[in-house]
Amino acid sequence: MTNIIQFPTKGNSPPAPDPPPSSLQPTPLDGAPGKAILSLIKVVWVGTVLVWPLLKRLVSIDVLFQLIRMVHHWGTPGVYVIWTFLLHFAVLTALTCFVSIYKPKGI
Repeated sequence: MTNIIQFPTKGNSPPAPDPPPSSLQPTPLDGAPGKAILSLIKVVWVGTVLVWPLLKRLVSIDVLFQLIRMVHHWGTPGVYVIWTFLLHFAVLTALTCFVSIYKPKGI
């Protein structure tokens, strides 16, 4: 019985390709804007986490108010309370995910 797929033996590995010339390799930038953005996000995350118990209650009360307002103005033409409620609820959801799921490196 012969093998259908011929696997190479351990000693017959192909030679590694030559590395590209150094002029084609990107050089790392010191103080790149990506690092500044990441450090800003880290500062915002720490600040949000520190005030989260109070912020969560305030935003939740605001979402409850928008829900009551939406139910009250449900049939009123020209008042876009549904979109306002959805926006406030999305902000609460995004803040909750930002605080609970995301954790920056180094903290």
